Amino acid sequence: MRGGGGSPLEERVDEKEKEVEPPGLKEFPHWATDFDFEMIDKDGKRKKKPLGSGLWSDVYRALPTLPKPQSPSAVSPPSTTAALVDLGLPKGADASLTPPLTPVKSRTSSLSKVIQNTPAPTAYAIKVPASRSAKQVLYAEAEILSHLSRFPEAETYVVPFYGLDMRTGALVLKAMDCTLDSWISTSLNTLPEPARAARLAEIFPTLALTLIKGLEWMNSKGCIHADIKPSNVLFPTTSTSPVYTDFSSATLTHPTPSQESKPPTPLGGGTWDFLAPALVAKSSKESPATPTLETDVWSLAITLLYVIIGQSPFDCAGSNVYRRREMVKQGVPLSYTAYGDDGPRNLKRLDMLSKELGVDLKKWFAGALDASGEMQVDVKRWREELEGAKGRSGEVKM
Repeated sequence: MRGGGGSPLEERVDEKEKEVEPPGLKEFPHWATDFDFEMIDKDGKRKKKPLGSGLWSDVYRALPTLPKPQSPSAVSPPSTTAALVDLGLPKGADASLTPPLTPVKSRTSSLSKVIQNTPAPTAYAIKVPASRSAKQVLYAEAEILSHLSRFPEAETYVVPFYGLDMRTGALVLKAMDCTLDSWISTSLNTLPEPARAARLAEIFPTLALTLIKGLEWMNSKGCIHADIKPSNVLFPTTSTSPVYTDFSSATLTHPTPSQESKPPTPLGGGTWDFLAPALVAKSSKESPATPTLETDVWSLAITLLYVIIGQSPFDCAGSNVYRRREMVKQGVPLSYTAYGDDGPRNLKRLDMLSKELGVDLKKWFAGALDASGEMQVDVKRWREELEGAKGRSGEVKM
C-alpha cells in the first residue's frame, strides 16, 4: 500500500502503544534453583547432550535441580559488578540492571519464593558462549530477552527465558521439541504428496498467523529480530504454537551500552536466503545495513514460503554461493520458486494450498516480497488477508 503519509508499516502500530523502556537484566537465580547438564555416551565418553550450535554459542539440554551446595560467602546472590567484570562486559553495562530477582534474607526464603513464582520447565536449553567475545553477544541477547519476557504475553511469541547465568554468561531457556526447520524435514517433507498437502492445509493458517502476530508484538515492544528463519522458530513441548528464538542479532529501539559495544553479528547469522535484498545489497563492514520491521517481514515471508514448498526458493542455485547471493539481491524469490528440477513441484504445492485455503498465496506473498523492498500492504492488512483462511482443524497440531 503506497502513497500518503508515513510508511504503512509505521502506521500499523500506534506509537503510544510502543513500550521501549531500557531493559533490566533478568538473572538466573542459581542460588535458589539450579540445573545439571543431561549427559550422553558418545565416542566412549560422557558428553553434554547438544541441542544445537551457532557462531556464538553451543546449546545443551539440562534438567532442573535443587541448588548446589555453596560456601557461606556464596549464600547471597553474587555481586553483579564482579560478575560483569568476569563476563568481560563494557563499562556501563550494569547501568540497566535490576536488583536480584529474589529476597536474600536466607537461603530458605529465597528458594521457596523462586520455586513458587518461577516454576521450572521439564528441561532447560542452556546457551553457552563459545568465546569471550561471545559472552558480550549473549549478554546483549539476555537484555533483549529480559525486556521482552517482562510482558505477560511474551511466552506466546518468544522462547521462555529464565535469566542469564552470571557464573558462566550462559542463557537459560526452555527446551522445546524441535525447530521449524527440523519439523519440515522430518515430519512434513517425509509425507506422500497428498498427505503432505492435507497436513499443510491443516496447520498453515494458524502457524503463519501466530508468527505474524508475534512479529507485530515484538515490534510494538521496540524489538527488531533481524534473523528470522526456520531454524530460529521453535515448537514448545506443552503447546502447539511456534515461538521465536535466537535474538543474538536483534536490536532495540533504545539500545543499551552493552548492545552498542557488542561484536558485530553477521547479517542473518550468515544465512543469505532469508535476508531482505536491501540488507544483502547495501551491507558492508564499513557501512552495515540496518535491519528494520520491513526486513523482518521479508524474512518471515521467505520462512513461510519455505514451509509450503519444503525448501528455500533459492535452492535452484545449488552449492554456488555467489550465484545464490546474487539471486537474493534481485528480490524476486517467487520467480525462483519455479526454477530448477523442483520448480514444477514447488508451484503445485503453492497452488494446492491456495485452493484448499481459498487464498491466492502467490498474490499474498507478493504483498510482502516486492522487488522494490517495500511492502505493498501493511503488516496488519497482510495478516488479515490470511485470517479468512481456515485449515481443516483450525489449529496447529505438530
